[in-house]
Amino acid sequence: MTWARRLLIVAMPLLLFSLFFHIEILDPTRIGWLLDEDWGQHVLGWHAFRNVPWAWPFNYQNLLAWPTGVSIIYTDSNPFFSFIFKALSPLLPDNFQFIGPWFLLCVVMQFFFAWKLVRPHAPGPWSALAGAIIMSLLPALYYRMRHDTLVAHFLILWTLWIFFNVKDERKKNIWYATALGLTGFLHPYMLFMMAAVWGADVLRIFVPAAKAIDRTRVLQILRDAALVFICPFITLGISGAYSGSSAQARGFGFYSMGLDAPFNPVQPDFSFFIKAHPQDMGQYFEGYQYMGLGILGLLLGALLLYQITFSARQARPFIDSAKPLIIPFICLLVIAVSHHVQFYDIVLFKLPLPKYLLDKLAVLRASGRFFWPIAYTLILIALVIVYKSRPKVMKVALPLVIIVQLIDLQGFIAAMRKQTELATSPVIFDQAPDPIWDKLISGAKGVDFYPAQVHLNDKLFYEIAWRAVSKQRYVNTMYMARENYEQRAIELKGREAYLNGNINNDNLYVFLNQCIAPANLQPLMREVDGVWIIPPQSMRNLPLSQPEWKPIKARMGFGYLNQGSCLLDKNWAAPEADGAWTLGKRAELVIPIQEVQFESGERPVKPSIRLVAKSFFRPMTVDVLINGRKRATMELEKIRSYQDIPLPPSVFNRPDMKVSFIVRDPLSLKELGQGDDERQWGMKLFRLTIEDAAVREKEEAEKKAKIAAAQESVREAAIKAQQVGTAAGQQAPQKP
Repeated sequence: MTWARRLLIVAMPLLLFSLFFHIEILDPTRIGWLLDEDWGQHVLGWHAFRNVPWAWPFNYQNLLAWPTGVSIIYTDSNPFFSFIFKALSPLLPDNFQFIGPWFLLCVVMQFFFAWKLVRPHAPGPWSALAGAIIMSLLPALYYRMRHDTLVAHFLILWTLWIFFNVKDERKKNIWYATALGLTGFLHPYMLFMMAAVWGADVLRIFVPAAKAIDRTRVLQILRDAALVFICPFITLGISGAYSGSSAQARGFGFYSMGLDAPFNPVQPDFSFFIKAHPQDMGQYFEGYQYMGLGILGLLLGALLLYQITFSARQARPFIDSAKPLIIPFICLLVIAVSHHVQFYDIVLFKLPLPKYLLDKLAVLRASGRFFWPIAYTLILIALVIVYKSRPKVMKVALPLVIIVQLIDLQGFIAAMRKQTELATSPVIFDQAPDPIWDKLISGAKGVDFYPAQVHLNDKLFYEIAWRAVSKQRYVNTMYMARENYEQRAIELKGREAYLNGNINNDNLYVFLNQCIAPANLQPLMREVDGVWIIPPQSMRNLPLSQPEWKPIKARMGFGYLNQGSCLLDKNWAAPEADGAWTLGKRAELVIPIQEVQFESGERPVKPSIRLVAKSFFRPMTVDVLINGRKRATMELEKIRSYQDIPLPPSVFNRPDMKVSFIVRDPLSLKELGQGDDERQWGMKLFRLTIEDAAVREKEEAEKKAKIAAAQESVREAAIKAQQVGTAAGQQAPQKP
């Protein structure tokens, strides 16, 4: 049976990998499945890094987000593997990815360190095998596959192995320095979690030495801790973590963990047994911590066994050895839950934190992840308790946990496996398959995406950017883990130049949304694969089709995904997801009124604009001009409100309608003491609808009439009831 057991130990991580992933991802030339969402950011960052020459700093590339560039750690491109494969680049095919093989390595190492962690505490190899399988079935491990470097949960198990199993203090320091140093090449979030375990080990020896006032020992501990700390500090620098101006990011408290997370599957098909309950958008992803019914049963069962059986309490020495982790893990839990404490959809409380503190905490914005080391430690303690229980209990409990876990997660497993389904196809370019893209890019010095908003169509962006980087042509934007303000300013200048009709004729312009160009550029616009472009000057003789402008709807939004954002002039900030802010005292939008499609199919008899807007930071007064004439004055508050602006019927006599917003007292962030941004912010426009005021007035009148009729009915009923009561009182016999 020894050979069978060894074969199973070797095969188990491969079986786990094939359970959650399509094996085609191991083909390093399969690229198409990665050119989407976060994977696109990661693989494109590697591809750009590969296609620039080695230079100092050698974590840097400037093909993406040109001219500023971005270090590979801020494209989450696995600097450790990127350095290795860049050195091997001459031997690699032109299209090469390592994310698929990385996933396999992560699963193998997860099982390996789980085995190393539980084996000294297990009564035999079969029970150790079961424990390693259980520690490799935590859903959060596979749920992170969209952030491939965060699938490296084996790093957490590695530090727990050092904490619990390595007894020699000198070897501990060497192992910690190695583990933390390697993690500096992967992801800062993993470092924070691992540092909590390492910090617990330092406290374990530091506190007694400090109490004993053993100065020599205290200095020795501090020296060793500093030597360990310097390793990830150096590797983070090599990876580029200290480059650029990208230290800030919003999101702390939004990407938190709900108190229900360990037993809430979130998605209806993620648990066979437990009913899912929706969470906030940020919590359901970054704060996903569902453990699975099998593991939850293991934790509850171990707690019960520890309370009622003497044999299980033999795990007490091991539990005591975990006590130094309590304070660091409380800190991790507080960070994970954040100041936004929620249980299911009930917000228990939200602590108001000053902005300067939120800015500091922004580096930990996806704080919901910080529960992972706690989860693994709880599983380990539960396994040790079961290992100490009676053999019959253990032989039944461990296989039962695995079976229940797999049954419970069958929907989750199918959903995770589906994530890599595209890898079964060798197709690379789905949105931009026409080979003419390569010709257009070859004839350009660079590719300018407009607007510079990757998420308008991230798959299209990644496909065309992959082609551009392959030919070592620069790209004007990139999605980064942390925004670079210098690059953002350059992109805004490019937007202003384009809106003024100025472009670089050496570049290929690719439009991520179908916005009609300024008048002088319209003759240059062409279409390839349904994508609007302006070819570089050297390629404008190619036989490409002319684009067709889609008629605009009477109801238009102004987020970056909405067609209304095409109508804004240069005096607006780049549109956000839900709307756009005015900049300065005057901002305009031009509506091609003759092309507007109305739901009724007919133009309004009494045209009117109904818009949804709010002011920046404080109430503001905004005048509204239609084609140069003042038509309304809006008093805006910091919350959204409806505003109605009447229009003259003559607006339909012109091809366009110019709507101007005059903000009387705009405000800058610098005036508020919140940075150096001197731009004057005014109102945010969310939505605008051109409607028929006559229809609205009629509907409102009918509504008022119905309300009045209902009130009259109630009044008449009350009078009638009063009359009946009075009559009854008059007919009642009087008492003698």
